Amino acid sequence: MKRTFIYLCVLFLTIGFLQNYGCKPASPSPQFPGYSSNDPIVNPPDIFQVIYDISYNGDRLAYITFDSNAVWRVEKLGDIRTMFWAKNDTSSFIIEKADTLGLKGGVTYIFGANNNNNIEFNSLFTQFNKLKIDYDTFEPKF
Repeated sequence: MKRTFIYLCVLFLTIGFLQNYGCKPASPSPQFPGYSSNDPIVNPPDIFQVIYDISYNGDRLAYITFDSNAVWRVEKLGDIRTMFWAKNDTSSFIIEKADTLGLKGGVTYIFGANNNNNIEFNSLFTQFNKLKIDYDTFEPKF
């Protein structure tokens, strides 16, 4: 009986730890502006986040237009099992976890997310960081 009690205590403590620290998806950072993927994003700041509601099946699309040519680091925050991609007029690019993209100003890019039919996912947080890399010499451009 004592052994069972100790086992259950360890089990509940482990589950509580994982829920509070180990398995929570990332949440948006309070110091960066956050945008919903439902609304067009035009001329965003140098660091910003886009939040996708992926609580139900189907693609969620964010339309983002940048004010100038620049190199951006684009990354998924939290669980990386969700699908995330970028699309321009001619091609698509899957972003597994994070990638660096040369994005042209004045072009509307589509950044899409899909939960891959995983019912446990409710939101996907992504972050965009403008890098201090010369766009003209950066390759490849997207």
